[in-house]
Amino acid sequence: MSVIRIAGFYGENRALHPKALPDGVGTVSLNQDPGRADFRPIQAPLTVATAAASGYQTIYRMGRDAPSDTGVWLGWTSVVHAVRGFLAADTTERTYYTGDSFPKWTDNLKYLTSPRPLGVPSPVNAPILSATGGVSTTTETRVYCSTFVTEVGEEGGRSPISAPITCKIDDTVTISNLDDFPAGNYGTTRKRRIYRSQQGSTGAGSFLFVKEILASLTSTTDTVAASSLGEPLPSETWLPPPANLKYLTGMWNGMMAGISGNSVRFCEAFLPYAWPPTYEIIPTDATPVALATFGQNLLILTTNRPRVVTGGTPDALDDQPIEFKQACVSSRSVVSLGHGVVYASPDGLAYVGGSGMRLLTAGIMERDDWQALGPTTIIGTQYEGQYIGFYLKDGLYQGFSLDPTNPQGLFFYDFGYPVAYLDDINDSLYVLDGTAIKKWDAGAITTAKFRSKVFRMPKPIVGLACAEVVADSYPMLFTLFTDGERRFDWTVSSRNAFRLPAGYYASDFQVELVTQHAIQGVVLASSMAELAQA
Repeated sequence: MSVIRIAGFYGENRALHPKALPDGVGTVSLNQDPGRADFRPIQAPLTVATAAASGYQTIYRMGRDAPSDTGVWLGWTSVVHAVRGFLAADTTERTYYTGDSFPKWTDNLKYLTSPRPLGVPSPVNAPILSATGGVSTTTETRVYCSTFVTEVGEEGGRSPISAPITCKIDDTVTISNLDDFPAGNYGTTRKRRIYRSQQGSTGAGSFLFVKEILASLTSTTDTVAASSLGEPLPSETWLPPPANLKYLTGMWNGMMAGISGNSVRFCEAFLPYAWPPTYEIIPTDATPVALATFGQNLLILTTNRPRVVTGGTPDALDDQPIEFKQACVSSRSVVSLGHGVVYASPDGLAYVGGSGMRLLTAGIMERDDWQALGPTTIIGTQYEGQYIGFYLKDGLYQGFSLDPTNPQGLFFYDFGYPVAYLDDINDSLYVLDGTAIKKWDAGAITTAKFRSKVFRMPKPIVGLACAEVVADSYPMLFTLFTDGERRFDWTVSSRNAFRLPAGYYASDFQVELVTQHAIQGVVLASSMAELAQA
């Protein structure tokens, strides 16, 4: 009596011998829709929009407050990382991004037609001072500085400090040698703020607000009494982000991070235009490659082991290495899943998260199997809890997916894409195929293939007599392999049992299914009576 049952369909395993696999894991899984505990084909991506040009490496949908497949799709020919702003009162969808030349920001009024530089420059000139007109016998020594303010009210770092001037307390102080904004799209209504030192102090950190004027003015005057001076200068250490900042990443508590050369930089909380140079982490003996978050942890992936950053404010961040010697070999493979981060390493698909660190592909693929995929080419994304990777093989993109929480097998696809974008408002994944923007798992049904493990009998038997395929609908192609040879092909048209060929002995049995329908299970038996009881 011999019965073979195939159910579960948990993907493909390339590490173990086909005879050593669990019953529900196969040697081939192609175009299978994972996560349903049956074998069904995935739907092909459906074209929903058209990109403005070809050659994009990044796409991003504006209008994300309204679920839509269309909206306004932005595209870049470089790898861009975009982060939506944190201000709840913002109605313009302020969005910051790096990777397109220098760091920039846009909103739903500007899009890409008029993006602005991220950051506010500092004036170059130190003010020149002169004083006249006072009658008081009391004098004081002052110094002045100025800052630029953009059209949207963002303030930059201060200018060089003026030379001190000793004047009567009621003098009119003329402040000249003021330079305008440097070249750049900072808006049309650009302003300058004037600050002066508190009485008795001439050093940095002691400046109070005097007045605000148009930035185009080259001089102004100060007649403000000391008792009427305003708030302290807030932007003493604020600088624009480095021009080479890349991999912009949103954090918690209004913070953002990015990579600049060999360092990781951080902005002031809720002020993504202000990047003090002291907010910096330089990984030891490694170059930062990518950034991702899980919970309130920032993972720095490097050319060596990862590092994790924790802390509530940018001036109090703690940085520690992780004892997990898995470098990141593709910055585009990195995906944050909330509970952890997945990325391509030399040895396999790596995971770092709240539950620890491990290779998700351990026991599923050996290192040489993994290297055959070309891990340096992997472009990662996610969909319905599955990690999805697209990789380049023989000049064409193909794909795979895996469940990071329960990796039993890999699900491969004979199609893949060079660009992917996850829209968390829509809860939808989009891919770019030429200029066609396609929605994942939304189009026509593909043709899926599953080949089972090799079922080994204790000794050769006189074949198996019959089989049954339980499915939602029919037909599908059933193929039986025995002892490594193709024995029998059959188009299954119903749930009715069908006869298998006789007249041979075999020890090893393997089944392949090719279908466009959902299959719950397959049973093979030595007799119709056994099949009826299975």
